[in-house]
Amino acid sequence: MFNHDKLTELNDTISRVTKLTDSFAKYPGIVKKQISNNLMTRENVMYKSMVTAEQHGQITTAENLQITTLLNVISAISEAIFVINSAGVIEMINPLAAKLFGAPNEMLIGQTWTDYLQSPFKDEYQSLFDVWNKASASNKQTAPFNHGPKEIIINRGDSTLLEADLSLSCLPSMQMGSEPLFIGIMHNLTSHKAEYHKLRHLAHTDKLTGLANRHAFDDALQTNWNDSINHDQPLCLIIIDVDYFKIFNDQFGHVNGDKCLQKIAKVLLDALPSSNAMAARYGGEEFVVILPNSNPLTAEYIAQKIQRSINQLTFTDLGLPAQTKISVSQGIACERGGQYRTPTALVCAADTALYRAKSSGRNRINISG
Repeated sequence: MFNHDKLTELNDTISRVTKLTDSFAKYPGIVKKQISNNLMTRENVMYKSMVTAEQHGQITTAENLQITTLLNVISAISEAIFVINSAGVIEMINPLAAKLFGAPNEMLIGQTWTDYLQSPFKDEYQSLFDVWNKASASNKQTAPFNHGPKEIIINRGDSTLLEADLSLSCLPSMQMGSEPLFIGIMHNLTSHKAEYHKLRHLAHTDKLTGLANRHAFDDALQTNWNDSINHDQPLCLIIIDVDYFKIFNDQFGHVNGDKCLQKIAKVLLDALPSSNAMAARYGGEEFVVILPNSNPLTAEYIAQKIQRSINQLTFTDLGLPAQTKISVSQGIACERGGQYRTPTALVCAADTALYRAKSSGRNRINISG
């Protein structure tokens, strides 16, 4: 999802942030507290965290400035960033991260961040931290930790879901005996996912008819073939060719020829018996239908339904004569119990059956032996 330059940039960001955290190591307790009214007024972006001296006394002005600088950096960076402790409790979070979690900053700080993850991501990260804590305890020192980027799904505070990617790293400047902190950087993948699905759809769809294209058909055939062999289920294939389509194009023009193919595509979609079946444009005026877990009788029934519907198509809406009709020839082949050795052999059998249907007069259905 991210190239090498982007990951390098994120690592540089983490390094710059963690250089500012040396003072955290001196104070093991982290409590939720606003730094100052002036700072909140100036930033107006996040619910601030502050390290308290506890047994060590008041922090120095320099240390206070260092912590303030860290918080300002986290708040100002144009990345969704949050900081958690080894128990997974959110200690700091900037506005962009709070927006992704779908809850106000003050509600998020002090909460366990994995509570906002959808299963199985929640279980995965909880297990990951358990392993890390055990490793650190056994080694008597903070174990190195870097995880991601990894795609996750967030159960947002507003009850919606959000796809994001997450990188988690242990802040390396923590000294022995101090409370280890982890920095998380997230990116909203909603727009990227939408664009990906759009491009994937375009890559697998025939532009003219809206059916699956040849590439999608090849993938689906291989997948269904594997399922058929592994689960000993039948698989049927229908290859459909429009009769005398060149004459139709020559007589009525290619624009009307394209609209004719669109009408046929709609017939094929309407004839599919289940969501597992697929209709695809095989090439030119040839189409193909994949019928998983279907026997020859079912395939023949579907082919007859297709034949009747196409024979009844009219083209008066295109301005063509009422007597204008078209027909298709169809070849059927079915894999049952290892009849064919490969999916290519199944296609060849259906194609041979189609040739027989055309040779015997067209507008016919032929079933391979």
